[in-house]
Amino acid sequence: MYLNIISITAVLLYGSVVVSAQSGAVSRCYHFTWLGPRYNNESVFLNATCQEATRLADGIPCVQPLVVSYDGTWPDVEYIWTHHSSEATCIIGQSDVCAQYTYYFDGHVENSTYMCTRAVDSFGDAVTSGCYQQRNGSFATRVCFCRSVPGGVPCNEAVVKSVVSLTIFIIAVALVVNENILTILKTL
Repeated sequence: MYLNIISITAVLLYGSVVVSAQSGAVSRCYHFTWLGPRYNNESVFLNATCQEATRLADGIPCVQPLVVSYDGTWPDVEYIWTHHSSEATCIIGQSDVCAQYTYYFDGHVENSTYMCTRAVDSFGDAVTSGCYQQRNGSFATRVCFCRSVPGGVPCNEAVVKSVVSLTIFIIAVALVVNENILTILKTL
């Protein structure tokens, strides 16, 4: 289980530019909300709204278009890129990142939103990559950030950061720094 070690604030860019063609060397992100495993190609969702998709949950992002898969599994982003990039991607600016925000209840995914956004940590520093998870009782959210390669396929996942790996890294750096300081002091 991943623990929330850094508080993340993501700013939705509701005025995101949706591309109309795959041209030029710009960075793109997927831009849609997957309705989750409760919906499949036989579900009535054509007139669904973001409010219905998120069940009016406060703070859960949702963007159009709303996407379902044939059997309720995760969407095939390669298919979306190939056949629906003009409706389901956005161009990110220099300071923006791609994000995938997934909402869980009782350990099971409810929905997931892919979007262009900006994110900062609790120190106000820009976040450009990584995954962060927060749990509140039976509810959990996980958000992953990445930067797409200009002219390439949008990214939609990032490397998970955990308390254990961060703690080990901090301890390792502290040991190296302390060892170097001790070595310097011994030579004086």
